[in-house]
Amino acid sequence: MKKLIRCLFIVLILCFSVSPVYARAGGGGGGSSGGGGGGSGSPSHHSSSPVRYVDTPERRIASLITFSFISYGFSYMKKYRRRYKAISMHKDVKRGLAEKNNSSFDEKKMNEVVADYYYTIQNAWNDRDMDILKQCLSQSLYDQWKTKLNWWEYEGIRNELSDIRLLKTMVVEVGDDYFWSYIEGKMRDRMIKGNEVTQDNKGMFVEYWRFIVEEDRIYLDEIRQEDEV
Repeated sequence: MKKLIRCLFIVLILCFSVSPVYARAGGGGGGSSGGGGGGSGSPSHHSSSPVRYVDTPERRIASLITFSFISYGFSYMKKYRRRYKAISMHKDVKRGLAEKNNSSFDEKKMNEVVADYYYTIQNAWNDRDMDILKQCLSQSLYDQWKTKLNWWEYEGIRNELSDIRLLKTMVVEVGDDYFWSYIEGKMRDRMIKGNEVTQDNKGMFVEYWRFIVEEDRIYLDEIRQEDEV
C-alpha cells in the first residue's frame, strides 16, 4: 500500500509539472523512505539479496493511473499552447472595442457566421461546387481556388473531405471592413490520384481565416496556417 501511495504522489508531481499550476504544490518531504528511522543499529539485519519485483493489482492500478494522468497532462498542455496565442489576441480585441465603446460588436453572431461559412466552404470544396464558392469567397481567393481545382482535375487529382467538424472559433482581430477568426477544426482529408490514395489525414488543424465585408456581404479572403500568424 505504501508503494501505491508513493506512485500516486509521483503521478501528482508529473501532472503538475506538465500543466499550469493553479495552486501551490504540497511539500511531501516526509514519509517517502518507508521506514528509514526505525533505530536498528546492526548491519547484520539487512539482506544483501536483490529486491524481487512482484506484480500486484495495486501496481497495475498505479501504472494505469500514472499513464492516464501523464497522457491527460500532455494533451491539456498541447491544447493550451495551441490556443494561448488566439486567446490573447481575442482578449486584446475585446479590450480595444470596450475602450472605443463599440456596442455593435456581436461576438456570438460573428462566430455563428464563421461556423456557417466554414461548413459551407468545406462542403463546396469537396464537391467542387464553384457556384457556392463564388458566393463565399472574395474574387482573388475564388480565382486562386478555381485555378487549383481545375489543375487537379486535369491531373486526375481530387481532394475528399469527410467527418468535417469545427471544434473552436473566436474572433482575434477586427478592422473597419474585415476581421480575422481563429479556426480549430478536424476532418478526414484524403488526396486521391486516379484510384490511389496518396495522403490520408485525420488530425486536428489550426488556421486563421480573414473575412472582408463588401456591400454588406461577407467573403472569405485569406487563410493562414498556424505558423504563419
